Amino acid sequence: MKRYLKFPVLLVTAVVFGLSVSSCKDDDDPVTETALDAQMTKSIEQYVNGVVVATYKSLADESIDLYEACARLKENPVQGNIDAVCQEWITARRHWELSEAFLFGAAADYNIDPHIDSWPLDKTQLDLALRNETLIDNMSENGCNFDGFATLGYGLLGFHAVEYMVFRDGGPRRYEGGVDKDGVSYGALSETELIYCVAVAEDLRNQCIRLEASWAGVENITGAKQSILEDAELEPSLNYGEIMIAAGESGNKIYKTQLAAYAEILQGAADISDEVGNTKITDPVSSGNVLDVESWYSWNSIADFADNIRSVQHAYYGTVGNTALETSVSAYVKSLNATLDGEIQTAIADAIREIEAMPAPFRDNLTEAASGKAKAACNALLDKLDEAIELIQE
Repeated sequence: MKRYLKFPVLLVTAVVFGLSVSSCKDDDDPVTETALDAQMTKSIEQYVNGVVVATYKSLADESIDLYEACARLKENPVQGNIDAVCQEWITARRHWELSEAFLFGAAADYNIDPHIDSWPLDKTQLDLALRNETLIDNMSENGCNFDGFATLGYGLLGFHAVEYMVFRDGGPRRYEGGVDKDGVSYGALSETELIYCVAVAEDLRNQCIRLEASWAGVENITGAKQSILEDAELEPSLNYGEIMIAAGESGNKIYKTQLAAYAEILQGAADISDEVGNTKITDPVSSGNVLDVESWYSWNSIADFADNIRSVQHAYYGTVGNTALETSVSAYVKSLNATLDGEIQTAIADAIREIEAMPAPFRDNLTEAASGKAKAACNALLDKLDEAIELIQE
């Protein structure tokens, strides 16, 4: 549940490959050595490079574009540049949502998930921050690179802080101000808000680049990205992709077997299916409070939810495409139980369809009648993924 804290699926803190990492089991447990299956190695490598790294690279690239759009807006605060930031936000946002089936690893261990995607926005504290002259002066001079920036709570950072600055009623905020659909007046976009927006977008960019580097390896990202991480002192200490690809190899205390890697992939998919159905949709419907809705300023909620389930599809299929590869978790589940694999694929399609069929915007339709089918479809997918986890652990 994201409300300022999401619990990691796997907390990496003990020693693997001479680096500091921990297993989800006791470190004294013997490392199980089994013969490696070449097809499973290929599928894990395909998952890491074809899904995780590919998605994080796109996220990092788009977050750079978002930051640069925010910087241009600050330098030239006109409506067209607000519109451009909104479009860049939507694009970057999509790649983040497409990553939420793999929130284990770096996203959890470095607290990147809550850092950049906590909601609801803490509007009260944000208003105080915008009136803090020392804070804003530091942001103006140093961006996000000063000690005081780290003291800001997660509810003041990330996607939703940028979203609040530039969106109103599902579209670009009017530069001269106006009245939103709830009848609340908002003023013109101020210099203080622009300074804050740029600093938060810079921090968001840095965190997204760190995700790519953490799974691809620092040496495999561009020199420009390496410089950004070095300047921000955010170089990752682990190569998470390398560790997962080496599942089952002697000395790997995180993934002692290749099936442990498969289980992690399926658990990540199950966790986001659960969160979409039972938190992102259910909580605001239960409370009736629009502030509980994720991405409600941009009205991007339904797209967020559907892309979360697409992240499940990508993880399960081993590709960002729409057809399961022969080197995928899907292919392995199919080899054990073809019926279950077909049911999972159907459940993924059903969940995406029912989410996208919800009346928009979600914030204006917080009822069981409007959302019940989508919630049920997410839970049906969760049940099937749980079956797959049990199947591979038998």
